[in-house]
Amino acid sequence: MKVILIGNAGTGKSTLARRLRATTGWPLLSLDRIWHAMDYSHVAKLKFAQAQRAFMAAHSDWLIDGNYGSTLPLRLAEADLVVWVQCPRLLAIARVLRRSWRFRRDPTTRPDMAPGFTERLDREYWAFLRYVWAYDRRAQTQIVPLLAGHRVVVVRTARQKRALLRKIHAGHAV
Repeated sequence: MKVILIGNAGTGKSTLARRLRATTGWPLLSLDRIWHAMDYSHVAKLKFAQAQRAFMAAHSDWLIDGNYGSTLPLRLAEADLVVWVQCPRLLAIARVLRRSWRFRRDPTTRPDMAPGFTERLDREYWAFLRYVWAYDRRAQTQIVPLLAGHRVVVVRTARQKRALLRKIHAGHAV
């Protein structure tokens, strides 16, 4: 099965992706790990898309964790299932702040991030928090239309995440 996990920052996508990998043994591509190892240039964007193509072509089953709207159509074209992880935006902001604080103290708390990645409480970080705050509104116009015709499972709670893990582990249709 080919599964992509999307959703706002702080919703638990990466944690759920790691749990799915542990349950299924399927290879996992964490897009943050690739993107944040690059220089964010136009050439980096091309390499980023190519890395995703290569990963998808190399595996019959896979998990891909991350949004990155510019390459979402590329992943959707190959995915069997889209898992959209959602939570209230205030909770997402709180989780982003908490993970940033933890990551600053111990970078191993985010194994999905590129080695050497750092966060600073600067203008770029505040812009990211504004992005998180406005995600749901943007998703309605930019993501929802792309999902038409795709099998999408929305998970909002820990209970729904556990149920999804059990279904996939048991090989049941999701």
